[in-house]
Formats: sequence, C-alpha cells, structure tokens
Amino acid sequence: MRISLLLLLYCPFTQVFSQSKPYPKGYFRYPLAIAPKLNANFGEMRPNHFHMGLDLFTERRENMPIYAAADGYVARVKIEPGGFGRAIYLNHPNGFTTLYAHMNDFMPELEQYVKGKQYEKESWMQELEIPAGKFPVKKGDFIGYSGNTGGSQGPHVHFEIRETASENCLNPLLFGFSIPDNIPPDLTRLAVYDRNQSTYEQSPAVYSLVKKGAFFQTAGTIKVNTDKIVLALQATDRMSGVPNPNGIFSVALFEGNRQLGGFKIDNVGYDETRYLNAHIDYRTKLSGGSYLQYIFPLDGDKLTIYRNTPSERFILLKDTAVHNFRLEVRDPYGNMSEARFAFQRTSRINPPKIKAGQLMLPDQINIYETDQIQVVIPENGIYDSIYFTHSVRAKTASTGFSAIHDVQTYQVPVHGMFTVRLKADSMIPYPLRDRMLIRKITKTDTDVRKANWELGWYTAAFREFGSFQLIADDIPPQIGISGVTDGASASKATRIVITVTDNNDAIRNFRAELDGKWLMFSQKGRTFTYKFDEHCLPGNHILKLSVEDEAGNATLKTIRFTR
Repeated sequence: MRISLLLLLYCPFTQVFSQSKPYPKGYFRYPLAIAPKLNANFGEMRPNHFHMGLDLFTERRENMPIYAAADGYVARVKIEPGGFGRAIYLNHPNGFTTLYAHMNDFMPELEQYVKGKQYEKESWMQELEIPAGKFPVKKGDFIGYSGNTGGSQGPHVHFEIRETASENCLNPLLFGFSIPDNIPPDLTRLAVYDRNQSTYEQSPAVYSLVKKGAFFQTAGTIKVNTDKIVLALQATDRMSGVPNPNGIFSVALFEGNRQLGGFKIDNVGYDETRYLNAHIDYRTKLSGGSYLQYIFPLDGDKLTIYRNTPSERFILLKDTAVHNFRLEVRDPYGNMSEARFAFQRTSRINPPKIKAGQLMLPDQINIYETDQIQVVIPENGIYDSIYFTHSVRAKTASTGFSAIHDVQTYQVPVHGMFTVRLKADSMIPYPLRDRMLIRKITKTDTDVRKANWELGWYTAAFREFGSFQLIADDIPPQIGISGVTDGASASKATRIVITVTDNNDAIRNFRAELDGKWLMFSQKGRTFTYKFDEHCLPGNHILKLSVEDEAGNATLKTIRFTR
C-alpha cells in the first residue's frame, strides 16, 4: 500500500500570498443603469465549477438594457441551450475582455448579423468570432437586453472580466465598482482530516466555530491521533444590503507568524474550474452536507489559487505539545474574520486503514479490468488516492445486455472523462447492434452514451462513477407540437413550439425545414421554439421536423399549414 503524501516544509511565504496584479480602478462602469446589487459573486461554489463572474440583480425582470462597461469592440458571440445562453464578449484596449450572459437580445445590428450567420451555417447554436472593427462600442453604449436564457435559474446578468490573452477570469470586485460592502465573512465550521489516509476513505472530525469577542474559536484544544492533518473550512460572505450568502475570497493559515497555506480566488481559468471538485470535500457535499473548502490542495489538485509550494500540503505535528493556529479569512474589500484554534497530538497515532479494493493514485494512468469490464482513468483523473471497488449485480431490464456493474461510488469525483468498456453477456440481435448504449445510474442522475464497438468491447466515456450497464434502445423519440396543426391555418399564432421526449432523455440532433429550407428554432432543454418572422410569409407551407436520439433512432414529422 502507498498513499502519495509529501513532507511538510515550513517556510514563510506571506509575500507570495499578498502579491496582487494591477486591477485598473474605475476603468469599467457597471453594466446596468440601476443601483448595483449582486445575486452571486466571483468564486462562489457551484456543482462541478466555480462561479466565474458576478450575477447582477435585474429586479427579477427581463429585458433590462445592458451597457458596455468600457470602450472596445464585440469580439465574440455565443449562443447555446445551456450555459451562458446568449452572450456577448467585448474586447478592450487595456488587455481585458468583458462578458455579458443570459441575454434575450443583442443590439439590433448585431442581432441581424448573428441571425444571418445562423442561417448561413444552419445552426441556432453559434460561437462566432467577430472581426475587430465590425461592431465598435464606447463605454456606456447599449449592447442588448438582459434575460433568462441558457442555464439561468432566474432573470439576471452574468458579468465577467477576463484577461484577453489567457481568457482567465478575474474577480470583478477588484476593479473598483461602487458596490458597498463592510460585512466580514462568517466562519461556521472547521473540518479536520488525517492525512495518513485518503480524504475519500474517511469522514472528517468537524468542529463549530463560535464568535467570542473579536475571534471565532473552537471549544478548547482539538486532540488528534495523527501527526499529519489537513483542514477544510465552511464559511460564507455577505455584502451590505444583500441577504444571500456568497463565496469567500481568501484564506490564510498561520502558526505564530509563519504562514503555512491558504488560497485566494482572484484568477481562475475555465480549463481549471472543474478542480473545484478537488478544492472541496466532495464526499461530504454529495452526501447532503455543506461546502467545506480545503486549505491545502490534494495531491491531484492543479488549481493555481493556493498559496503553497507543492511540499506544503498538510500540517505536521512533530510532538505532543499544544500548537496554536489562526485563520485569516477576507473578502475582496479587505473585510476580515479571524479564527483561532489549537491542536494537540496524542501519544497514540492511528495506523493507516487498509481497505478492500485496488489502490489508485493521482497523477498516473489507472486501469481496472476483469473479463467483463475495463475502466481506464487518465493521468489527471483523480485528485487523491482511492481504493477502487467494483461489484456485479444481475441485470433487471429486458433491454440489458450486460450485468449491472457498480463502479466505485459517485461520491468520489473524476476530473475530465474516463473510459468504460463492457462486454455483452448474451447475443445481441443484428437490428440492435448499432443501437447500443452504456447507461450510468447514480443516486442523483441517469446518463446514457452511445456505445462504440471496439475489438469485442462496447465503449463509452463518462465523467462520474456509478452503476453501468450495456443496454439496447430501438425506441424513437416523440415530437409534440403547439402553434400549428396539420391542415389548419396558423395565422393567429405567434410561434411554433416543439417538445421532444425520449425514453432515455437523450436527444442528439434536431432539425426543422420549412418548404425545403432550414428554419431556425431556439432551444431550452428539450423545448424548441420558432417565432414567426420573415422566413414564413403568408401562404401555404410544409414544415418537416426530424429528431434523433443518442442511439440513432430518428423520428420524422410533416405538418402542412397556412399562414
């Protein structure tokens, strides 16, 4: 057995922690013409990612005018059913990019340009690079209307500031917006882990932090039966006049005057945002608990927010004396809360627990295989050591062509995609051989992926552990239509709404044609909407719809109507 742990080297690096990049104050204006108020801040924790900007309050309504935060030009437009929905990127001459997401409409000239590109490419979803001089803007120019598109859960504007060259997202609150805040963070709990074993193989000891005078404190000295510990913190921040809790900005851990570790969430790239799952106690969160943020990075955590050298990944208690520590937790405005606590190692050190399963380590390719299943996890796939487990259950569904393979637990995160290969345990009828899927089930969701045949194995890639089974799907999706009826007039209708359902809830392609030409429908989830415009003039029309699911089953529908 080997768990990848590194010795702690104490060295002061307060100077490294306090370094900050220049953030031009006053260069950017607030993008809305109302009093600034935030629904969410930068670095707030979300499922599988950090929140990468500010959510601007729009008085719970849509179609509020949005204005350019500074001089520049429209550099990119993105349209997608989830995520940002409809978004504009503006490049600015000082090397920064601002992003405005979940919009309903762009400024008219840009809206017309984008629509032309959508019809040219026959795709509603777009990510367009716009020539630099085509749509210049001045600070305060109108660029479009706010909305609730994409993955938005309510009307607001998602606003980001990025470094144009790297596309890393920076904390907008460091740029001097007039958003008042004099409230320090609220510290709730301290979680303690034995670093002689994997964080996924234990439940932490959790201690309440209670405000006593100027500091948050635990109830007495914390006794531990290990010489190596790591800490995680539950904390939130609030802004003046806003009740909702936000994420914290920075944490610094000290023993005496020596800074041992911590993090500062001021610069995060989209290529590293999924490492949030390494930054938090993922197991506790998925078990229904709160977000606990590690103060030291796990061995497989590549986030650049930590103010640690690679060797400083745990606290080493060399003796049984009482050791005093403090945490300084700040928001972007410098409001600080401090926690003080002490650790004492007992004379007894718990030996590492050896668990059943195959030991897998971060920073290497890990492979598990039997004669019925193969699991290949890439080099950056896991964040901490795990004992990989696998068990087999008999199939229950009549569509199943393999046993159900319980692979590890969904409470252990995976970074990126890993490969699952399954062998069929019975002959697959010829008509079904190109209709095979691998289905993954966890306590929280179900996912299916097209199974590709490779040298005797059916193969697909997934992002979470769970229960996997090879299944067949020969049931085509269904199409529901409102706004038009076959053989009837649609003169009073303003839109056509298509709702697609599928037995596995997995739609791969949707296409609509009107009188033989592609017709643009917007998408939100499994609903597709066309608003009548110049592409459907008065007269008789034939609308053809085609939908394909993940297995390749297709449904075609034709509607004849008069406009």
